Amino acid sequence: METDKKLYQQSAEPIVIPEGWRDRSARIISNVLSPPLIALACIVVTAHAAKADSSLWWIFVFIALLIIPPTLYILSLVRSGAVSDFHLSRREERAKPLLVIFTYAALVFVVTYLLNAPGLMIIVTGIALIQILIVFLITLRWKISGHCTSAAGLSFLAIALYGEPMIPLTLIIPVVAWSRIRLGRHTLYQTIAGSFLGAVTVMGILYITGSLSI
Repeated sequence: METDKKLYQQSAEPIVIPEGWRDRSARIISNVLSPPLIALACIVVTAHAAKADSSLWWIFVFIALLIIPPTLYILSLVRSGAVSDFHLSRREERAKPLLVIFTYAALVFVVTYLLNAPGLMIIVTGIALIQILIVFLITLRWKISGHCTSAAGLSFLAIALYGEPMIPLTLIIPVVAWSRIRLGRHTLYQTIAGSFLGAVTVMGILYITGSLSI
């Protein structure tokens, strides 16, 4: 089948860009900047900012407890046919997995708190819990972008902890939004809502807990 093409005009020279190339780019972006990988980056960023002697150990602990089990759980749902894809693209398939992940993450939050994990890592885990809960509640009636929530959360977390040099990281937010819209997974408003949720929860809770570095 011949690739669909669309004509673009730049200056006086027409440029033909294959539609398939943009779709592949959007898929790559959605996979590379998916919530689990963004969460992994958040763990590393937070552990480094915590400046604890045991930071490296806690990176492995949080990845082992907070990233791997939920990822394997979603993969098992995909394999069994309970959900259509890893990114939970259908709103009606999101509620149960989100509730399960929230419950499990809450348990991890309590366990790591009792194990005296670095305070900043506990706070950021709490932020993630709040984000998951809000996304779950919104999902009952509407479809908000979890990708954009994660991307904005990472961007503003880095800015909050490391200051103005991290501002360019916010460029991943429109890139992720474009990929989700391009793939037909979200509308513009759903990506804006997700981005707003990610930014506000991170900045708001870090401000309340006195963890902002800016």
